[in-house]
Amino acid sequence: MVRGEHADASSSASAKDLLINLIEQTAPGVWKLTPDGGSAFFLREDYLSLLSPSLLAESCLSDTPLELGDCLFNDVVSAGLAYAAEVRAMSYLARSEQCRAGLACKLAKKGHDAAGIKAALDYLEERGFLDDRRFAGAWLRSRAIDHAEGRLRLAAELAARGIGRDDTASALNEFFSENDEGQLCCRALLRLKKTCADKEKLFRSLIRKGFTSSEIRDAMVMEET
Repeated sequence: MVRGEHADASSSASAKDLLINLIEQTAPGVWKLTPDGGSAFFLREDYLSLLSPSLLAESCLSDTPLELGDCLFNDVVSAGLAYAAEVRAMSYLARSEQCRAGLACKLAKKGHDAAGIKAALDYLEERGFLDDRRFAGAWLRSRAIDHAEGRLRLAAELAARGIGRDDTASALNEFFSENDEGQLCCRALLRLKKTCADKEKLFRSLIRKGFTSSEIRDAMVMEET
């Protein structure tokens, strides 16, 4: 299917391999198929667009090989490729929150095909396993541990990670309801003053960190009082 632990369904899916010798259900909605002369592979029935899951269920109980035409066999292979992408995606999600764009890039680097990646990520999003707004919130909380930055810089960082405007705005509003932007600016100013005393340079540095001019002026006034 792709390099790694999954069987290569794409190589098994040649024009001559149109017989499925063995069909087993390994989990609800998940099937293991062994084609004639090819390697076994797995699929989730949600990814099928042509083949009826009921046909898989019937064939599972039969000793007669399931014969498929080219279109149905290609449908089965596409579903297998999508499931392989799903399995690898879930291995990343089990470790930490992921954003869709970043996860798609990781899967592509592992050799998964674009159509399979899209189908798998759509499935995971629909069921709440993958959520860009949730990722953005987790990323902001983690970022704040070692960085003091303003809304503009954080918005740019999230955009660079492929997070959409609505998810970015929602996550930032939640973050700044719990973290005062003025206090973050003061925190950033204190850190910068350890290595720089020039007010103009400090001002420019804080602008680059995403704070507004008014926030910076207020922080400097507070620091002087």
